[in-house]
Amino acid sequence: MSVLTNLFKRKSATVTTAATSAATATVRWTPQYIREICSPLVAEENFMNLFLSLPEVFFPIDFIASRIAKAHFELKKSKDDSVVWCNRRMDKVLARPNCVMSWSEVIYSHFVHKLATGNAFLRAAMAEDTADTERKYRWCDHYWPLPAQDVRVEPPRDRVPLYGVAETADLISGYRVDSLGYGQLRFPAWQIWHDRDGVADLYRGSQYLKSPSRLLAAMKPISNLIAVYEARNVIYVKRGGIGFLVSLKQDETGTAAMTAAEKEDLIAQVNERYGVTDGRAPIGVTDIPLSFIRTNLSISELQPFEETLEDAVKIAGVFGIPSVLVPRKDQGTFSNQSNAEKAAYCGVIIPMARQFCEDLTRFLGLDRDGYYLDMNFSDVDCLQQGLKEAEQVKKLVNDRCAAQFDRGLITLNDWRAQMHESQLDEEEMPIFSKLKFQMTPEELDEIKRVQGSTATTRNETDNQTEYDNGTSQTPIIPNESD
Repeated sequence: MSVLTNLFKRKSATVTTAATSAATATVRWTPQYIREICSPLVAEENFMNLFLSLPEVFFPIDFIASRIAKAHFELKKSKDDSVVWCNRRMDKVLARPNCVMSWSEVIYSHFVHKLATGNAFLRAAMAEDTADTERKYRWCDHYWPLPAQDVRVEPPRDRVPLYGVAETADLISGYRVDSLGYGQLRFPAWQIWHDRDGVADLYRGSQYLKSPSRLLAAMKPISNLIAVYEARNVIYVKRGGIGFLVSLKQDETGTAAMTAAEKEDLIAQVNERYGVTDGRAPIGVTDIPLSFIRTNLSISELQPFEETLEDAVKIAGVFGIPSVLVPRKDQGTFSNQSNAEKAAYCGVIIPMARQFCEDLTRFLGLDRDGYYLDMNFSDVDCLQQGLKEAEQVKKLVNDRCAAQFDRGLITLNDWRAQMHESQLDEEEMPIFSKLKFQMTPEELDEIKRVQGSTATTRNETDNQTEYDNGTSQTPIIPNESD
């Protein structure tokens, strides 16, 4: 089971010999060992290895990242929150931000690095002599997520004016990526969006302006997990030391030990004649009186599954995932699983995605032209439970807009925007951009005609009676003569 432990780099890198290997094998998962693999010099790479190799670490990170990546991202106008259906620049970015990855792949990579290492970096690949660096979305077609574990924030050579009046250029001279096979890549600060998942380290060093990973708070459960996996592997594969054969021979003085020749003969007989393979006998026979003392523990006695579940719940809790969502063999017995997933969306996933949209909007410069990026989770099954309530809220908003329009407070386009519909062109449909007291008599008559037909349809719907069998019928009102 050295596969997992060999994945980790340690702060004190030394030449490995047989002696040092034996020595380090005895101190694995001690407090000193944990401190070494969590050192800022190697922690980020170790945490990415944990995400790729340990399912209990993979689950909560993938749970959040995959669901955000599946959201529908939309470009909207800041003025009225209407959806912009045609913007060639952003439509291309939201489809394929670079020549290799789709938008969902970029989002997934971004949040995997952010949650595993505490940092995520997105580069807008542009010419360094670009004049308008604020509105990147106008000039940039290629956006790349950078491997956060290989990125270093480089401070300026002069003194850093911390806790004072400073601009980005006063704190950051650039970003360096130590990429295998490509050497060191350097990018100017204005091309990089640094998305942190915590508090920034304001002191010089390898972690300058970077945030520590949440996994630091879960290192003890993680170390317990790996120890449990190692113990289970020993039992399943090597079986460990099963026990001792103890001689029961006696003479005039009492118990007598076996001679060296008897021990060698007994071991040879056990290994050559008895077993479950190669035609060997499953029952052993010996003329030496023996007893067996068991020294190993079975899987059920070690209870590793309870320890694994407890550690998995703690790791998931670090990322805000409810315990009932953690995979387990009796997963189907939880009736509140849908509510727990809804709580994860409302408490973790949606707020994190909304913050991502706000920060990316500022990085791309969309806010300078009156746009912003938003996300939509309307097709998520667990969120459909509130669809009825959402429709009721929509009806209340519609009634309020109708009253405001009748009082001359908003236009029809304002009404449409509050209903999350796109505005109509003022040149083609000028009536939609006018307040009610600005309209001509003909336009007012058209409004009354439309509102009258809508009111008639609403009354017909309200007058319908629903029966127990699900059918509905409009009640017949008899004439007075009848």
